[in-house]
Amino acid sequence: MPKFPLPNDVSRRNVLRGIIGTAGLAAVGGSLAACGSSAASSSRTIGSKLEEIIALAKQEGKVQLIAYPETWANYKGHFEAFKAKYGVDTPVASPDASSAEELQAVKNLKGQSSQPDVLDIGYSFTQPSIQQGLIEAYKPTTFDQIPAELKDPNGMWVGAYYGVLTVGVNTANADMPTSFADLLDPKYKGKIALPGDPRKGASSIATVFAAALANGGSLNDVTPGIDFFSKLAKSGNLVNVTSVASALSTGQASVLFDWNYNFLGIEEEMKRTGVALKTAILPDGVFGNYYAQPITVASPQPNAARLWVEWLTSDEGAEQYALGGAVPARFVQLKADGKLSAAALAKLPPAEVLANINFPSIEQGANASTAIVDQWSQKVGA
Repeated sequence: MPKFPLPNDVSRRNVLRGIIGTAGLAAVGGSLAACGSSAASSSRTIGSKLEEIIALAKQEGKVQLIAYPETWANYKGHFEAFKAKYGVDTPVASPDASSAEELQAVKNLKGQSSQPDVLDIGYSFTQPSIQQGLIEAYKPTTFDQIPAELKDPNGMWVGAYYGVLTVGVNTANADMPTSFADLLDPKYKGKIALPGDPRKGASSIATVFAAALANGGSLNDVTPGIDFFSKLAKSGNLVNVTSVASALSTGQASVLFDWNYNFLGIEEEMKRTGVALKTAILPDGVFGNYYAQPITVASPQPNAARLWVEWLTSDEGAEQYALGGAVPARFVQLKADGKLSAAALAKLPPAEVLANINFPSIEQGANASTAIVDQWSQKVGA
């Protein structure tokens, strides 16, 4: 069973989406009934029971989202199933926004009808969002079934899903590696890339974390991962890219890292562009993260916001996440109870991998982020 502790592009994938925000933003500083009665929302009509929330959400008609790309964690499937069940629309503003941009949007739009109702932010942005008064508490009916490390004890946020760092390879142009050590081979010259700049992007930072674990480092010491990519850069094996899908399609790189669910999200595009994509989780550097879905303070559609969080953490929401390769927060219990379909389970990483995921704490992520910012330019280059 996973220990479940914790983490997460100039898109949602590459710009300040995750750990890097800890170093910057961190410096800036119950029951259904209980969670619906905060001071910020006292003037709004919010259901105290799920049935009331559903009825009022239907009247509101929509939940305003931000940074929910359709290809990310099967959100397209979520939108369709949610609308079919409740008749509530799910418009998405800036689907590729970063977590930092999500928090800024709440600040800029607070009190306006266009304010986002629910966010989807990297783990390192949860504490800043609380400290800056941008979110409010809500405990979905499944709250007690969500592992402690995937939720705020006061209900300020829950993490509905997590992913595992994965390598994707265009096997028409490069061999599948079986370990991080394989990537040092000269045959990979000019073929390897991170999904972005690790000083800015969560999946790139995660790649450095994984490389550290594979090279004698730990969650407390990411330096061996930086040194590993320094070797790749000096050998000419490492190249810079801005988009995983574009790099694979154009041949700019043939060996790239990203979250497992993101590779699932581009499978059809890779087929259309003739990329012979295969993926694997390198066993010497298993690393995972979660994203959190907090409700914004005094959200314009407070009941639809709560219903969306209910959906994401429900059995049906878990099924949609799993169909997209994202591991539902309640995975262990749902699998034991036989509540995930065979098709959904087939999309997830192997159980033995999930049992050995390494998640850093928020403090460890902040320390890693600082180390990368301090050392990357000197050791690896721009």
